[in-house]
Amino acid sequence: MNAVMTYASGRDPLQRYDAVRRKNAEAAYDRHARYNGENQKVLKELDALLTGDSGPAATTQSDRQPPQTLDAGQVKQVTFPVGKTLEETIDLWRGVRADALSQMEPSTADYQLAATASAKIMQTEAQIALEKRAQSEVEAELFHEELQTASVASGDLPSLDREVLLLQKRYDQAISSYSFHVQMKRNGFEIERPSFYKIA
Repeated sequence: MNAVMTYASGRDPLQRYDAVRRKNAEAAYDRHARYNGENQKVLKELDALLTGDSGPAATTQSDRQPPQTLDAGQVKQVTFPVGKTLEETIDLWRGVRADALSQMEPSTADYQLAATASAKIMQTEAQIALEKRAQSEVEAELFHEELQTASVASGDLPSLDREVLLLQKRYDQAISSYSFHVQMKRNGFEIERPSFYKIA
């Protein structure tokens, strides 16, 4: 593209403008394609999680792992096992970590494998905690909805006194808001400063 820009810079300014515009359009298209491609992968993973298909999510998860380079320049490919449930997966990763550290003198690769397994275990435990929290919030919300429907069904309709109190409360709020706006208009919509500012 630089050769085109150099050629266009020596010629007509309109050609230079067109070359710059083409270059900007290509860069924007490339950025959009990269962004959209990543989003499509994430959407497929989320769909798989929502439908309960752990197969596609597990394969895409192992595809994203970059090869690990060791100190001697060696490359070790590690694919972590994935169980049917998250708890089973954690147990499998704990086994991988234990196997990596079970040797008499673990190498750097073994330490890296154990560290990666520990990170995956913590990540999965965090995911389990988030899922449990979301489930408990959903259950709490369902419980509150059931209580509200039960209270309406039992005949606890608001009495006339309560309606009068609510109307009085709204009336007081409206008067307070109106008087505040009237005071602001009198001050010219400026913030009223404390009295020690006026003295100094």
